[in-house]
Amino acid sequence: MKSKFWRIYLVYVVAILALLAALHFYVKGIMVRYENQDPVKYVGELLQNASEKDGSLGEFLEKNAFNGPAGAMNATKDRFYGVLQSLKGNDAAQIELTEDPAHIGSTDPVVNVTAGGKPFLRVGLHEANKITKLMIMTISDWDISSAVLLDPDRDAATQLPFGENGLLNYSVEIPEGFTLLLDGTPVSADVNFAEAALPEFEYVAPYAEVPAGLLYDLKGLAFEPKISALNNAGQEVAAVMTAPGVYSVPSNFAETQEAMNRMAEIADPLYIGELWSQFMTDDVAGSYHGFYTVVRECKLLEGSNLYDLAERWADSVDITFVSNHVITAWNKESISNYIQYSEDLLSCDVYFEKEMRVAGQQRVDVFDNRMYFVRIDGNWYLADMLSLAGTH
Repeated sequence: MKSKFWRIYLVYVVAILALLAALHFYVKGIMVRYENQDPVKYVGELLQNASEKDGSLGEFLEKNAFNGPAGAMNATKDRFYGVLQSLKGNDAAQIELTEDPAHIGSTDPVVNVTAGGKPFLRVGLHEANKITKLMIMTISDWDISSAVLLDPDRDAATQLPFGENGLLNYSVEIPEGFTLLLDGTPVSADVNFAEAALPEFEYVAPYAEVPAGLLYDLKGLAFEPKISALNNAGQEVAAVMTAPGVYSVPSNFAETQEAMNRMAEIADPLYIGELWSQFMTDDVAGSYHGFYTVVRECKLLEGSNLYDLAERWADSVDITFVSNHVITAWNKESISNYIQYSEDLLSCDVYFEKEMRVAGQQRVDVFDNRMYFVRIDGNWYLADMLSLAGTH
């Protein structure tokens, strides 16, 4: 009888111990899950296990960044996985994750990741499910809503152009004949663009075929690109940001020896520039304040904006109020940047400084313009001059 009691007692003890052990592991599992639901820890785990087919972070970037709207971005992909390698090496301490203060406590938290003290990644999460355990612990299950690989050299003051989906939207305009680069990689030929008029050719376009602007509308990028373009000679030209997410590439076409040789045959741009400058200070002899001389010698095209400007100046009362002066010297004269856009359109940049003595004081007028020459019916004309002041 006594032996039977102890056997039953032992069974109960073992059962209780088993239940306690099960309860222990159950509670421990809940506690671990509760701790791991922290957005920072969750993203840290994703980074540790990221791969092209992980069904999570790596796959998201594979679809939206490395093979996304802009095409294959292999250099960007290599940079991402190169940083992740450091997570498994001695540089792991240089990876820091912080929750964005503006989203703490929300169902859509954001985690910012830096690598080596530089921006690396911005991960947006969404609460896909919420459950309550032990009646007091609420546990969230997270899904990735967005992930953006950041430019490590970005200016912190530059606003990122986020769309409603948490990814980046860019509008980039480049001149026709240029190739758009994102992180040094040409965009895919499948990326659509629209044509738009380039403002620098506004007054030339009526008389010759001019390069158009190619407007790229890049939506849903999962990486912050360095934006540039290759010009007609394969030289890289940096883009200029005009607003958050809005960039334009200057029309920095490469000069050629052929354009220089052709310009020497059709005009003397320095002579034209200095004669125009004299006209602006009423120093050209002849009737109508030298207007007809300027039209002939400067090859002005009747009906052009430049022709009308000259005519209005010659006809205005202002020209009669130019202060008495003496031109004392022409300095720093140069002609550069000879560009041939087509058989009927050339340009070059002309610079000089005109020194004058006005009312006993020295004054310097700077001429810094790009001259556009067009060929019409076999004859060459100066169609426009674009000021380059402040662009160097």
